[in-house]
Amino acid sequence: MALFSFFKTPKHQKFNYIPRYYNPQKERLEEIINNAKAGNSTDTERVKSRISQNFRRRSYSGEYNRNVSRRSNILLLAIIITLFALAYLLLTVYLPRFMYQIEG
Repeated sequence: MALFSFFKTPKHQKFNYIPRYYNPQKERLEEIINNAKAGNSTDTERVKSRISQNFRRRSYSGEYNRNVSRRSNILLLAIIITLFALAYLLLTVYLPRFMYQIEG
């Protein structure tokens, strides 16, 4: 029955993955050495390069992201605890007074 078809069936796709070793510390060290050897560039270019490298390193650094995430979580926890304490205080102190005024 399926000798021919009007629609072309797609063939399976191949995925060729070749694992590579990546050492970011070694690559950063090589960049620093290459920048030091290339003394022909102006000082402003070196400063720009160093600043951009530091921004990239900080933004992709796992430790920096963990620290920022930890600070954010601690701040959120402190806000939640403060709100719960404030709600408990309001309910225990002011709710009986309010109920007394409504009833009496």
